[in-house]
Order: sequence, then C-alpha cells, then structure tokens
Amino acid sequence: MAFTAIRSSISWPTMVVSDHNASRDGFSFHNKPIYKGKRNLQDLTIANVASPLPLINAPPPPPEEPSTTTCGRHQHVAWTSIPQERWEGELLVQGQIPLWLKGTYLRNGPGLWHIGDYNFRHLFDGYATLVKLQFENGRLIAGHRQIESQAYQAAKKNQKICYREFSEVPKAENFLSYVGELASLFSGASLTDNSNTGVVKLGDGRVVCLTETQKGSIVIDPVTLDTIGKFEYSDSLGGLIHSAHPIVTDNEFLTLLPDLVKPGYLVVRMEPATNERKVIGRVDCRGGPSPGWVHSFPVTDHYIVVPEMPLRYCAQNLLKAEPTPLYKFQWHPESKGYMHVMCKTSGKIVASVEVPLFVTFHFINAYEEVDEDGRITAVIADCCEHNSDTTILDRLRLQNLRSFNGEDVLPDARVGRFKIPLDGSSYGTLEAALDPNEHGKGMDMCSINPNYLGKKYRYAYACGAKRPCNFPNTLTKIDLELKKAKNWYDEGAVPSEPFFVARPGATEEDDGVVISIISGKNGEGYALLLDGSTFEEIARAKFPYGLPYGLHGCWVPKE
Repeated sequence: MAFTAIRSSISWPTMVVSDHNASRDGFSFHNKPIYKGKRNLQDLTIANVASPLPLINAPPPPPEEPSTTTCGRHQHVAWTSIPQERWEGELLVQGQIPLWLKGTYLRNGPGLWHIGDYNFRHLFDGYATLVKLQFENGRLIAGHRQIESQAYQAAKKNQKICYREFSEVPKAENFLSYVGELASLFSGASLTDNSNTGVVKLGDGRVVCLTETQKGSIVIDPVTLDTIGKFEYSDSLGGLIHSAHPIVTDNEFLTLLPDLVKPGYLVVRMEPATNERKVIGRVDCRGGPSPGWVHSFPVTDHYIVVPEMPLRYCAQNLLKAEPTPLYKFQWHPESKGYMHVMCKTSGKIVASVEVPLFVTFHFINAYEEVDEDGRITAVIADCCEHNSDTTILDRLRLQNLRSFNGEDVLPDARVGRFKIPLDGSSYGTLEAALDPNEHGKGMDMCSINPNYLGKKYRYAYACGAKRPCNFPNTLTKIDLELKKAKNWYDEGAVPSEPFFVARPGATEEDDGVVISIISGKNGEGYALLLDGSTFEEIARAKFPYGLPYGLHGCWVPKE
C-alpha cells in the first residue's frame, strides 16, 4: 500500500494533508455533518477559529534524522516538534487489525515546542497536535493536524509567544506592557487556549479538545481534524480554570471548577446537546491558602470524589515572569491532604477525610465497597501516585527529557489506592494496590474498560518503567486482583497512553484491544495494537515521519 498525502510549500510550518475528495473502500474524506438527526449543535459553537489550508498534491515527507543537542547526543523524536502542520495517509499494517475495530482513535498532546528560533521549556508548553488512527475493515488511515487555537495562530503570525502557557510568559517590551499583561491575566484574556491535554467525545457526538483553562475548550471534526470553533459555556458560573479531565459518558459531563478566591471546588454537570453547566454542590477546602490542583478526579455509581492535594494553585507563582520549580503551584505539606465524597444526586458531602500526603496527575477509577448486606461502607479510589514527590513536574522540563544519559532519574510512582470510609471516620488510608516493582516503579497515563467506570474493576492499562530511564517507557497491564503486571517494552521507544477499546458484545473485562502511538528510538513513529487479554502485539503500522510524544486520547466509534 502506498502512502497518499498532499503538501504545500509554505515556509513555516510545512503543511501536508490528504486529498479530502478521495474515497477508498468505506473511508470517506469529505467534510460530513456529524450530528445527523440531532439539534443544530453548531449554534453552540463559536466558529471560524481555523483558517483554511491549501490542498496541493505531493509525496509524504521523508523520515527526518534525529536532531542533536549541543553535546552531540541525538534528541529523541519524542521530544522534538512535529515536522509539518498536517498530514494524512493510509498506513501499511504489519499483523492483523481485528475486523470488529471500526472507528477512530484520537490522541491529543503537545507537538510543537518552538516558535522561530525560540525553544519552549516544558513538555506541557507545546502547541496541540491531534493525531488520528481511523480503523475499518482491517485497514488504517492515519493523520495529524495542529489545533488552530488563538494562541497557536498568534504565535505563527507574530513568531513569538503571545499567551501564557504552562511555563512560558509573553515577554513584555516595557513596564507598561507588563502591567497591561498582568491586568489581562486577572481577566483571563492572557491565558492560553492551547488545548493540548485531552480530547473527549460528548454524548451528543461533538468532539472537544481540552486543557486546564476553560477558554481552551475547542471543538474539532474527528474525521478531518479541522478546528471547528470554540466550545463556549452558556452558563454564568465563570471561572478561569477547570479539571483537564472531566468525566464524560453518553449521558453526562462532570467536572470540577476550582475557586481561587474562596478556596474550594464547584462540582458541575452538563447534559448532552447543551453548553450549560449546572452546579451539583460545592466542596470547601479544609487546608491551605488555595485549592489543590485537580488535573483529574474519579467517580463511582453514586458519588463524585473530590481530591484536595497539598500541591496547591499559587497566585504568586502565576504572576511571576519566570517559572518556579513548581510552576503555577506550591507544595504545602503542612496543609495536609484530603478526600471529599459528594452524592451525585443531592450534592451533599457524605465523607471528608484526611489522607496521607499525595501527588497525582491522574486518577484511574473508583468504586463503592459494600458489606455482606449490600450497604456501601467505603469508596475505593485508585490513582497514579508519585509517592508525594513533586519533583516529577520539574523532571518534565524538555531539557531534562532531551538529556538522558543512561542515569535512572525517573521518580518512583505506584498505583495508589485510597480507602475513604463512609462511617463518619476522620481519616482515610493510602497504600500501594500492588508491589510497584511489578511495573518498574513507574506509573502514569492510565485507561480502563469504560464499561467499568465507577464500578469494581480488575484491570488497568498504563505506562510503567524499565529502569534505568528518565520517563515511563513501557506499556503495562495491571491485574488488581492477582496484584501482577504484564509489560510491553521496545528498547529506546517512548510509548504514549495505552487506550483500551472493548470488543462489541464482550463479556470479559479485558476482551478488546489496547492502542498506543509510539515514538521510536531511531526517529520513527508507529501505531501499536496489543491484545487486551494476553497483552501480546497483534498489529503495528509505521508513520512516514517521526511522532512526538502525546498525552491523552478518546475513541469515536463508527456509527
């Protein structure tokens, strides 16, 4: 099979796209309405964010040689910018893709870490690159495109950073412009809309890319990857930030809105086909000068779990022109850590307990523990926990990631299991759900069978570690019942989040496939499919160019 792509010859960045007027064996590349039979959801989107790209026939770009550092060492392709703004083509598959796998896997993440001659500092600063893997009839169409946020478009036009990113601040030309920039910070105008963190499919079919800022919610077309427009919330709840990982099902959208003025969190729900968030309840913080960072949170069938981490938002650090070691946050161990449990229906807080200090980006799942009479006695919440070590944030500086010299510098992590009693106790527990050596004491970027969201479950998929390393470098299947792990490893490769897709009609929890996109040690990139049960490789397909590391994904089934 040949690659099919088209390319333009503009100077920055090179644009490479497919012929969207082509159609092959069930794959159609025309722009199609994706909301048939439903209300006009375009009315809920502020359109015309993206500028049209020219379509010019050309061969795909050749794989690029890895660049070198000033010390002469090769930079891993995982930490280099994507070589072109857009590409699409059919990939040659080695192995066999299950015929039941019909739909599109989308992966979001930072993919461009420079503007002109200026190189960004942190992994989380990069401009968003959306990658797709479109499966049908055993074939695979792949592609990528930059998300056309205002921050990205302004950077292209002005050849400099124009909005506040995770660790980057626009350089003020003089004191007056600095004061003006601070004023726009308080209004939120200078905060980035660079939606480089996650991507979710809402219950009404819209696909939205997300980040920590509310303004960084952008609707995209899952087929063409075109940026459709801003996702504008129609309520009056306000606020500047939210959890980057909402809980999304076919029936609802749940998220947390941190309150930086009166420290706490609003817990809100949004129904499909609306942009209006409604308050379920509020959690007031029990410690510290500000709310803890809530990158993610878990739910059960009946409850929403609100973590209060002692790594807290810090307004003082936010105002600084240069990043601190903890960036927009500050570690307050004296403020302690807490877990709050809220009833989904009433908004009532049914438990609020102190727990051991913890640091986590990503919760895996939660469920309700019941006694022999069926009464709920506790909530169990699992996360990728970094042993209350905040240095993981600074380890993600691009300079650190690009300078690996064989020394084992990845901070230890584990599957942290919280037990939150519902009997009025003041304290909960936190311990490892299995021996961390099972997964190399590395643990992050997790997924589960979505049919087990909020329910008792057995399996989780994540990125672990084969030491020595400076970043998670394995794909890991966790068996929480046997307390064992299976690990996939390709020497020198950097895998992205393993995403589980269940086989239609499956009765076993691990009956499905695990999808990951791999950045190879020799500058290549490839899509990987593992059997969800055996965790053995069943197929892979190589991209014609190197792929930078990406963060989180979602599955859009073919209707």
